[in-house]
Amino acid sequence: MTVRPRIPCDFPWTLAVGVLAVAATAVAFASPRFADAVVADGRIAHGQLWRALTGPFVHATWGHLVRDLALVALAGVAYEAALRSRRALLFAGGLALPAIAVLAAGDARWYCGLSGLSHALLAAALSYELLSRRGIVRALVAALCAVSAVKPIYEVVTGAPAFAMSLGPDVVQVPLAHAAGVLLGIACGLLAALDRRRGSFPPRCSVRAEAAMSAGAAGGALGRRVVLEELE
Repeated sequence: MTVRPRIPCDFPWTLAVGVLAVAATAVAFASPRFADAVVADGRIAHGQLWRALTGPFVHATWGHLVRDLALVALAGVAYEAALRSRRALLFAGGLALPAIAVLAAGDARWYCGLSGLSHALLAAALSYELLSRRGIVRALVAALCAVSAVKPIYEVVTGAPAFAMSLGPDVVQVPLAHAAGVLLGIACGLLAALDRRRGSFPPRCSVRAEAAMSAGAAGGALGRRVVLEELE
Protein backbone atom coordinates (compact mmCIF):
# COMPACT_ATOMS: atom_id res chain seq x y z
CA MET A 1 0.00 0.00 0.00
CA THR A 2 1.39 3.38 -1.02
CA VAL A 3 0.62 6.43 1.09
CA ARG A 4 0.69 9.55 -1.06
CA PRO A 5 1.55 12.80 0.73
CA ARG A 6 -1.11 15.48 0.57
CA ILE A 7 0.29 18.60 -1.08
CA PRO A 8 -1.50 21.66 0.32
CA CYS A 9 -2.38 24.71 -1.73
CA ASP A 10 0.54 27.13 -1.46
CA PHE A 11 -1.55 30.21 -2.16
CA PRO A 12 -4.85 30.02 -0.25
CA TRP A 13 -5.00 33.75 0.46
CA THR A 14 -4.35 34.62 -3.19
CA LEU A 15 -7.08 32.20 -4.21
CA ALA A 16 -9.49 33.64 -1.64
CA VAL A 17 -8.81 37.19 -2.85
CA GLY A 18 -9.61 36.15 -6.41
CA VAL A 19 -12.86 34.42 -5.46
CA LEU A 20 -14.01 37.31 -3.25
CA ALA A 21 -13.15 39.90 -5.91
CA VAL A 22 -15.15 38.12 -8.60
CA ALA A 23 -18.11 37.64 -6.26
CA ALA A 24 -18.04 41.19 -4.87
CA THR A 25 -17.75 42.77 -8.31
CA ALA A 26 -20.59 40.67 -9.73
CA VAL A 27 -22.90 41.43 -6.81
CA ALA A 28 -21.97 45.14 -6.88
CA PHE A 29 -22.90 45.36 -10.57
CA ALA A 30 -26.25 43.74 -9.81
CA SER A 31 -27.00 45.59 -6.58
CA PRO A 32 -26.17 49.30 -6.08
CA ARG A 33 -27.17 48.88 -2.44
CA PHE A 34 -24.47 46.26 -1.93
CA ALA A 35 -21.91 48.42 -3.72
CA ASP A 36 -22.74 51.34 -1.44
CA ALA A 37 -22.42 49.11 1.63
CA VAL A 38 -18.89 47.91 0.86
CA VAL A 39 -17.19 50.65 -1.18
CA ALA A 40 -14.23 52.46 0.40
CA ASP A 41 -15.05 56.14 0.85
CA GLY A 42 -15.07 58.95 3.39
CA ARG A 43 -17.30 57.00 5.73
CA ILE A 44 -14.17 55.13 6.86
CA ALA A 45 -13.23 58.23 8.84
CA HIS A 46 -16.61 58.07 10.60
CA GLY A 47 -16.05 54.61 12.02
CA GLN A 48 -17.01 52.34 9.12
CA LEU A 49 -13.55 50.81 9.06
CA TRP A 50 -14.54 47.63 7.22
CA ARG A 51 -14.79 49.64 4.01
CA ALA A 52 -10.99 49.88 3.81
CA LEU A 53 -10.89 46.08 3.43
CA THR A 54 -14.07 45.47 1.43
CA GLY A 55 -13.81 48.34 -1.05
CA PRO A 56 -10.82 46.98 -2.99
CA PHE A 57 -12.69 43.79 -3.86
CA VAL A 58 -15.16 45.76 -5.98
CA HIS A 59 -14.03 46.80 -9.48
CA ALA A 60 -15.24 49.42 -11.92
CA THR A 61 -15.34 47.12 -14.97
CA TRP A 62 -14.73 43.47 -15.78
CA GLY A 63 -11.55 44.48 -17.59
CA HIS A 64 -10.40 46.26 -14.43
CA LEU A 65 -11.04 43.07 -12.45
CA VAL A 66 -9.21 40.80 -14.92
CA ARG A 67 -6.11 42.98 -15.01
CA ASP A 68 -5.93 43.31 -11.22
CA LEU A 69 -6.42 39.58 -10.66
CA ALA A 70 -3.77 38.73 -13.25
CA LEU A 71 -1.19 40.84 -11.42
CA VAL A 72 -2.22 39.53 -7.99
CA ALA A 73 -1.97 35.95 -9.24
CA LEU A 74 1.40 36.56 -10.90
CA ALA A 75 3.09 37.27 -7.59
CA GLY A 76 0.69 35.63 -5.16
CA VAL A 77 0.71 32.14 -6.67
CA ALA A 78 4.51 32.08 -6.90
CA TYR A 79 5.46 33.83 -3.66
CA GLU A 80 2.69 33.58 -1.09
CA ALA A 81 4.32 30.53 0.49
CA ALA A 82 7.73 32.20 0.66
CA LEU A 83 6.20 35.34 2.18
CA ARG A 84 3.93 33.53 4.61
CA SER A 85 5.68 34.84 7.73
CA ARG A 86 4.41 38.33 6.81
CA ARG A 87 1.35 37.23 4.84
CA ALA A 88 -1.29 38.73 7.12
CA LEU A 89 0.36 42.15 7.10
CA LEU A 90 1.01 41.99 3.36
CA PHE A 91 -2.53 41.08 2.33
CA ALA A 92 -4.43 43.13 4.91
CA GLY A 93 -2.16 46.11 4.45
CA GLY A 94 -2.17 45.71 0.68
CA LEU A 95 -5.95 45.97 0.73
CA ALA A 96 -6.45 48.72 3.29
CA LEU A 97 -3.38 50.97 3.14
CA PRO A 98 -3.72 52.11 -0.51
CA ALA A 99 -7.41 52.90 -0.03
CA ILE A 100 -6.78 54.88 3.16
CA ALA A 101 -3.84 56.76 1.60
CA VAL A 102 -5.84 57.77 -1.48
CA LEU A 103 -8.86 58.91 0.51
CA ALA A 104 -6.78 60.74 3.12
CA ALA A 105 -4.88 62.60 0.40
CA GLY A 106 -8.12 63.62 -1.27
CA ASP A 107 -7.12 62.06 -4.60
CA ALA A 108 -10.56 60.43 -4.94
CA ARG A 109 -13.98 60.44 -3.28
CA TRP A 110 -14.14 56.65 -3.28
CA TYR A 111 -11.79 53.78 -3.98
CA CYS A 112 -12.06 50.35 -5.58
CA GLY A 113 -9.75 47.75 -7.12
CA LEU A 114 -6.83 45.51 -6.16
CA SER A 115 -4.03 47.48 -7.84
CA GLY A 116 -2.60 48.48 -4.46
CA LEU A 117 -2.44 44.84 -3.37
CA SER A 118 -0.96 43.72 -6.69
CA HIS A 119 1.82 46.29 -6.41
CA ALA A 120 2.45 45.23 -2.80
CA LEU A 121 2.78 41.57 -3.80
CA LEU A 122 5.08 42.29 -6.73
CA ALA A 123 7.30 44.56 -4.61
CA ALA A 124 7.40 41.96 -1.82
CA ALA A 125 8.45 39.24 -4.26
CA LEU A 126 11.29 41.34 -5.68
CA SER A 127 12.59 42.56 -2.32
CA TYR A 128 12.41 39.00 -0.95
CA GLU A 129 14.50 37.72 -3.86
CA LEU A 130 16.95 40.61 -3.53
CA LEU A 131 17.78 39.68 0.05
CA SER A 132 17.64 35.91 -0.47
CA ARG A 133 19.85 35.57 -3.55
CA ARG A 134 23.61 35.76 -3.89
CA GLY A 135 26.15 36.63 -6.56
CA ILE A 136 25.11 37.22 -10.14
CA VAL A 137 21.48 36.32 -9.43
CA ARG A 138 21.26 39.07 -6.80
CA ALA A 139 22.74 41.52 -9.31
CA LEU A 140 20.09 40.55 -11.86
CA VAL A 141 17.32 40.92 -9.26
CA ALA A 142 18.71 44.32 -8.28
CA ALA A 143 18.62 45.41 -11.92
CA LEU A 144 15.03 44.21 -12.19
CA CYS A 145 14.15 46.12 -9.01
CA ALA A 146 15.67 49.29 -10.46
CA VAL A 147 13.69 48.93 -13.67
CA SER A 148 10.47 48.18 -11.77
CA ALA A 149 10.97 51.23 -9.53
CA VAL A 150 10.69 53.52 -12.56
CA LYS A 151 6.93 52.96 -12.78
CA PRO A 152 5.83 54.09 -9.27
CA ILE A 153 8.38 56.91 -9.27
CA TYR A 154 7.11 58.18 -12.61
CA GLU A 155 3.52 57.96 -11.38
CA VAL A 156 4.22 59.84 -8.15
CA VAL A 157 6.19 62.58 -9.93
CA THR A 158 3.73 63.10 -12.79
CA GLY A 159 0.53 62.21 -10.95
CA ALA A 160 -0.52 60.09 -13.93
CA PRO A 161 -0.65 56.30 -14.30
CA ALA A 162 2.12 54.74 -16.39
CA PHE A 163 -0.38 52.45 -18.11
CA ALA A 164 -3.69 54.26 -18.31
CA MET A 165 -6.89 52.34 -18.93
CA SER A 166 -10.52 53.33 -19.31
CA LEU A 167 -12.50 52.52 -16.18
CA GLY A 168 -15.72 54.26 -17.10
CA PRO A 169 -17.12 57.74 -16.50
CA ASP A 170 -15.88 59.59 -13.42
CA VAL A 171 -13.47 56.74 -12.58
CA VAL A 172 -9.71 57.40 -12.69
CA GLN A 173 -6.56 55.56 -11.68
CA VAL A 174 -4.76 56.88 -8.60
CA PRO A 175 -0.96 56.41 -8.60
CA LEU A 176 -0.73 56.99 -4.86
CA ALA A 177 -2.35 53.60 -4.28
CA HIS A 178 0.43 51.94 -6.28
CA ALA A 179 3.17 53.78 -4.35
CA ALA A 180 1.61 52.86 -1.00
CA GLY A 181 1.41 49.23 -2.04
CA VAL A 182 5.04 49.19 -3.21
CA LEU A 183 6.34 50.63 0.08
CA LEU A 184 4.40 48.08 2.11
CA GLY A 185 5.51 45.26 -0.17
CA ILE A 186 9.18 46.17 0.12
CA ALA A 187 8.95 46.11 3.92
CA CYS A 188 7.12 42.77 4.00
CA GLY A 189 9.44 41.16 1.47
CA LEU A 190 12.58 42.17 3.34
CA LEU A 191 11.13 41.04 6.68
CA ALA A 192 10.08 37.68 5.21
CA ALA A 193 13.59 37.15 3.83
CA LEU A 194 15.07 37.95 7.24
CA ASP A 195 12.64 35.53 8.89
CA ARG A 196 13.80 32.79 6.54
CA ARG A 197 17.46 33.63 7.16
CA ARG A 198 16.90 33.30 10.92
CA GLY A 199 15.17 29.98 10.36
CA SER A 200 11.80 31.12 11.66
CA PHE A 201 10.07 30.04 8.45
CA PRO A 202 11.92 27.48 6.29
CA PRO A 203 11.19 27.39 2.55
CA ARG A 204 8.00 25.59 1.63
CA CYS A 205 9.92 23.12 -0.53
CA SER A 206 11.77 21.78 2.52
CA VAL A 207 8.48 21.39 4.37
CA ARG A 208 7.08 19.45 1.43
CA ALA A 209 10.19 17.27 1.26
CA GLU A 210 9.93 16.43 4.95
CA ALA A 211 6.24 15.60 4.55
CA ALA A 212 6.97 13.38 1.56
CA MET A 213 9.77 11.58 3.42
CA SER A 214 7.55 11.05 6.43
CA ALA A 215 4.73 9.72 4.28
CA GLY A 216 7.17 7.48 2.41
CA ALA A 217 8.55 6.10 5.64
CA ALA A 218 5.04 5.47 6.95
CA GLY A 219 4.10 3.72 3.73
CA GLY A 220 7.23 1.55 3.86
CA ALA A 221 6.57 0.55 7.44
CA LEU A 222 2.97 -0.33 6.59
CA GLY A 223 4.10 -2.44 3.65
CA ARG A 224 6.61 -4.36 5.77
CA ARG A 225 3.93 -4.99 8.38
CA VAL A 226 1.56 -6.45 5.77
CA VAL A 227 4.31 -8.75 4.43
CA LEU A 228 5.19 -10.00 7.91
CA GLU A 229 1.53 -10.67 8.71
CA GLU A 230 1.16 -12.70 5.50
CA LEU A 231 4.30 -14.72 6.29
CA GLU A 232 2.97 -15.49 9.72
